[in-house]
Amino acid sequence: MRPDLPSGRPDVSPEALTLVLAAGLVHASWNLILKRSEDPLIVGAASLLAGSLLFAPVLVGALPVPRAVWPYVSTSALVMVAYYGVLGHAYRRGDFSLVYPVARGSAPALIALWATLFLGERPSPRGLSGIGLILLGLVVLGGGPLWIRRRDWKNLAPGLFPAFVVAVLISIYSVVDGAGVRLWEPAPYVVLTFALGGGMLVPALWLRDPPRVKQVVRRSWRSVVVIAGLTLLAYSMVLRAYQIAPIAYAGAAREIGIVFGALAGWLILGERFGGFRTVGAVLVFAGIGVLATA
Repeated sequence: MRPDLPSGRPDVSPEALTLVLAAGLVHASWNLILKRSEDPLIVGAASLLAGSLLFAPVLVGALPVPRAVWPYVSTSALVMVAYYGVLGHAYRRGDFSLVYPVARGSAPALIALWATLFLGERPSPRGLSGIGLILLGLVVLGGGPLWIRRRDWKNLAPGLFPAFVVAVLISIYSVVDGAGVRLWEPAPYVVLTFALGGGMLVPALWLRDPPRVKQVVRRSWRSVVVIAGLTLLAYSMVLRAYQIAPIAYAGAAREIGIVFGALAGWLILGERFGGFRTVGAVLVFAGIGVLATA
């Protein structure tokens, strides 16, 4: 049975817009921490499990889990395992200011496609224009370094394919979770998803190389805890927005985090930003403005 969708005109309310903008900043922050960590895959997996343990009371207080929610949360957990695996690989091989914009920036178009095909959402022409502007800005943000210095292609290319795979995974779990939280509250839904995902990924990594997992977690436990908290905070805000706004719109607006990520890559990691990325940031903000008034 398809979950009920918000009725009426598909506006993005001020509450939903505030939630997704804040979530974008938080999301870029924890991704920056993950990128700078000793081993992004292990730290990311450990943060999933740590987050579910830290916020276990939220889940316990919401039990029992509605039967209709299980297909959504189980699917999301499986996709999340793949997401962290590919993301860790991408961060090891590519620049943050390239991988993050490409991965996050490609997802809104896919989210809009899945939401239209499977959830019955129909973005208005103005809404589609806003999404288009955001995507154009994100293409400029992510592609700028390639246009500026083509000789860097061989160094940048290895991060591109996994970044696109991450985008596909983001689009899948966004639509799955957007439907799931219309059947249950966002906070316990997120905690349960993280518990299932971390419960699968951490043992798999442990079986592969126990000493390495112990070493990384011991050295990076502060990062694990911070990422766990920020990840749950960001995604809970996004899922709340999905409850009160169309997924295609909210999923696009949250990608303002790419602007924050590009700035972080430039100012904190010393990666190139340049004129192309400035233009891209302006286009993203313009697209969000159009989206908010759709």
